[in-house]
Amino acid sequence: MASSHSNTQSVPLFKYEFTTRIHDIDAAGVVFFARNLYHVHDAYEAFLNQHEQSIATMLKSDFILPISHTEAYFKAPVFLNETITIEIFTKEIKEDEFILNYQFINQSERVCTTASTHHVCIDKLTQEIKKLPDFIRTLLK
Repeated sequence: MASSHSNTQSVPLFKYEFTTRIHDIDAAGVVFFARNLYHVHDAYEAFLNQHEQSIATMLKSDFILPISHTEAYFKAPVFLNETITIEIFTKEIKEDEFILNYQFINQSERVCTTASTHHVCIDKLTQEIKKLPDFIRTLLK
């Protein structure tokens, strides 16, 4: 499955599956672009939950990992009641930020959408950029 994004790994960090619902669909009968980002974030949260690092847990810590940039490429339409698998890959890990790539794969194993989210680590108290905690680095490898 080719993607326009290069991933630093060939095996996904995590796979997440969902079925499109009526609230995902726009007037043209395909998934509304903003709903793709909704599903990207659901996949990200499920990945964190699998590693006992829920968003709720992180919000109680001394750091946050907001998304500073996101983009998506739409390669094929996704229709109502389609089962989609989202694969998450680590693209890059820097001292204070990381980038995740996502592939939306339909039941025919076609990549329908690719997306990326850029996360930056911020000290919750000072709002300054800070070094990623080691356990986050480990999670992403």
